[in-house]
Amino acid sequence: MNKHTKITLQELIRRKEQMLESKAKPKTGTLYIKSLDGTITIEGPTASMAKESQDMENGDAYIVYSCVADPCLKSKELQEAFGCADPMEIVDMVFEPGEIPLIAVECLKLAGYIDGVKAVDELKN
Repeated sequence: MNKHTKITLQELIRRKEQMLESKAKPKTGTLYIKSLDGTITIEGPTASMAKESQDMENGDAYIVYSCVADPCLKSKELQEAFGCADPMEIVDMVFEPGEIPLIAVECLKLAGYIDGVKAVDELKN
């Protein structure tokens, strides 16, 4: 299958199990973070998490806090070591300000919110 293959009803039915299994577990990715000179593992956000982040002033930080799987930013030990009064403060302490929205975008891409759909005309050019 490729960008020129028309998906039929029969094809969707044939792929049902594969599609449901794929949606059951979050997709993961690895990002190199220049300021840390190392990599982190991210997960795609759930639909509710992505929606919730849109309504927040610090939505990018929320996505990063929620979706960075390794190292786990939700670790109480990590937050205490950095002296965080609020758990999400760890995001600003670990990452540079410009890295936060870039990491959030990569998390959203894993869940299909960015770059998941292209017009066929775009693919031809």
